[in-house]
Amino acid sequence: MAVTINDIAKAAGVSPSTVSRVISNNPRISSATREKVLKIMKEMDYHPNVIARSLVNKSTGIVAVLIPSNTEKAFQHPFYPEILRGITSAAYKNQYKILISGASDIKEEKAIIRDFTRNGLVEGIILLTSRVKDSAIAALKKIDFPFVVVGRPVNENEVNWVDNNNFDISYDLTSYLISQGHNKIAFIGVSSQYIVTLDRLEGYKKALQDNNIAVNENLIVEGKFMNDTGDNLMQRIFERGEKPTAIIACDDFLAFGAIKSLVEKGIKVPNDIAVAGFNNVPLCDYFTPSLTSVDVNAFDLGAKAFEMLMIYIKSHVKSFNRAIIPARLVIRNSTLRG
Repeated sequence: MAVTINDIAKAAGVSPSTVSRVISNNPRISSATREKVLKIMKEMDYHPNVIARSLVNKSTGIVAVLIPSNTEKAFQHPFYPEILRGITSAAYKNQYKILISGASDIKEEKAIIRDFTRNGLVEGIILLTSRVKDSAIAALKKIDFPFVVVGRPVNENEVNWVDNNNFDISYDLTSYLISQGHNKIAFIGVSSQYIVTLDRLEGYKKALQDNNIAVNENLIVEGKFMNDTGDNLMQRIFERGEKPTAIIACDDFLAFGAIKSLVEKGIKVPNDIAVAGFNNVPLCDYFTPSLTSVDVNAFDLGAKAFEMLMIYIKSHVKSFNRAIIPARLVIRNSTLRG
């Protein structure tokens, strides 16, 4: 049978309310009484109930993280474990716990948010994506519940968010390929649903325009971002009769799929077609050829998101902030011609 506050109170010869005050670190309790109660708690292996403490302290020490797909599928992509590593690292330093949940569709996402915000278990929520029409953001804003978004939202001045400058990093990647002599660069994996891909598309287009290269819409292939395959997107380019000299994929796994498709067709990477991606997942170093990619510093994105949420939760004056995490281009063999 679990040890209760009443058991601790009886053993210490104090009232249950005194034990509760010791647990909540109430300054009205003398140091002698505090030490006595804590000693008995340790001897009896008593652990305070988190929910019960939250009713007194109005603090559970728990933050929820909502992943934009079921957790099994999300953890297959290295980006999510890395960003969660950043979140949990910052949470540990602040003595907080993380509750992770994944939603396979909008309906399930709404239900999870409703549960999180009504049951009093979590103090805030971190959303790991930003969509053009984002019902999660709308729902949290409506009830004024503390949250932070990883990704630039549409209403960026009304939400706490952290992201890279996806326009700039895509502009830089495209400019790099142009400097390597490419003027027919395809862009695959953009999704009208996800702002991150739209920002990257705009950076790509602006780099072309600044270098007097016309934007060819046939070289831009829409997809489902991380839920698509690069070989499928490459096939659509070939079906259009286009022959790009370079490919930019919105995600590294799309780039891996694109390279696989090219190799199967006897096309050499990078001598015939150069390929680059985003996120700089660990497999980039071990893939053949090793993949040029943009390191978005997922760990720092996660850590900053948690820190920003803590500031918002603990601040008496509520204001909205943003943070831009630096990214860097990592050049590897997939864009280096021999």
